[in-house]
Amino acid sequence: MADREPLSGLDNAWRRLSRPDNLVTITGVLLFADRLPYDRLCDRLESRLLRFDRFRQHVGGRTRRLLRPYWAPTEGFDVHNHVYDLALPEPADEAALQRFVGTILSRPLDESRPLWEVYLLDNAGPDGGNAAVVRIDHSVGDAFSLLSVMLGLVDEPEELEFPVDAVPRPPAAPGSDRPVVERADEQLGQRVGGSGPLGTVRTAARLVGTARDLLTMPDEPRTSLRGPLGPTKRVGWTRRFDLDRVKALGRAHDGTVNDVLLAVTAGAVRRLLEGRGEETAGLELRWTVPVNLSSAAERADSLGNHLGLAFVPLPVGVHEFGARLEAVRERMDTRTAGMQAVVTATLLEIVGRLPAPVQSLGDRLFDRAATGIVTNVPGPTGAATLAGAEIRDMIFWVPQARDQGVGLSLVSYNGGVRVGVAGDANLLPDPDVAVEAFESELDRQFEAFNV
Repeated sequence: MADREPLSGLDNAWRRLSRPDNLVTITGVLLFADRLPYDRLCDRLESRLLRFDRFRQHVGGRTRRLLRPYWAPTEGFDVHNHVYDLALPEPADEAALQRFVGTILSRPLDESRPLWEVYLLDNAGPDGGNAAVVRIDHSVGDAFSLLSVMLGLVDEPEELEFPVDAVPRPPAAPGSDRPVVERADEQLGQRVGGSGPLGTVRTAARLVGTARDLLTMPDEPRTSLRGPLGPTKRVGWTRRFDLDRVKALGRAHDGTVNDVLLAVTAGAVRRLLEGRGEETAGLELRWTVPVNLSSAAERADSLGNHLGLAFVPLPVGVHEFGARLEAVRERMDTRTAGMQAVVTATLLEIVGRLPAPVQSLGDRLFDRAATGIVTNVPGPTGAATLAGAEIRDMIFWVPQARDQGVGLSLVSYNGGVRVGVAGDANLLPDPDVAVEAFESELDRQFEAFNV
């Protein structure tokens, strides 16, 4: 392991986006059907997670004004210093777990230490189960990388199957001859119409046009979901929905699971705003959608960020579900989203290599670009165990931009799908209201189309 490794431009840009009122951390919860003992969890982290150098490194050179900071080995590293054995206070119910997750979402990680931590919580599940709450700073890696790494902790990672080839497969267990990360998708240049890595004049012209469109986007309409943020965050999550029913709803409209979930999101946001007495007729609100840009070689052992951001207008003011889903399908165009992702990733890579004041200018693009963020990461189609404990379910949350009060994180696992809701206490003080809006909207469509 090299003594020092400069942060990439993208990793440094994500690191700089973090501020007291919006910490740039990715948080996930694994719910176990049976109690996972603390020592077994630490042993698994020691053998699997620490194969990645980044989880032993901290950020050095943090006060340098012109040069980028660097990853440096942490002297005296001990995995037990990053894994906390706790119990939820009574009554140890779902509300208590939500409060706990919201509290740690509001607390920064210490850059003088490796930027991750795990809380193992007793009393966090029925029938003697517990939960592991995992926090990792976005500068370490994006949600796609980190889901892959987390799933690499399970007992038989090479046997996991996924509904689509949308994320890299997790690392194989030690001794396996599988590569650390596999990717079945095509290279970005092929997806957006170039030959080679964006190597055609036609593609370059599209990129220039996309950059122009992004820089000249009108400001997002002002609603109660945008505004000044504070340091306190709140979280919630929906109940578990049957993924086959969601797929059936998509087939009824010639759409994908992602189309359905985005169309339901638009309807849920309308319900939320109308419940606050706000007008929604004809309203469109843009949502930030992370797009994976990685290849297998880029992810490998180094983790890091390999994503860009697309800004997708959702037809909040459209009441009829079929028309709403059709609008989503048109606007979530793969080519357009890919182009926007390349442009935003390039911008972040550049400003992350320049002095911090330069990035502050670039950050303004994200301030006015969207109302919130929505992430959809398909997880394994079957159940998995970690150190012998069955994973009953998983939920995760990603950070928002500076003036965006809500984030929705969609994750499927073992035939079900949940939505994690994260909100700023100033703008979404009770995430359960958003949870209820999402559940009501999806239930309504299940009933309407008899699926």
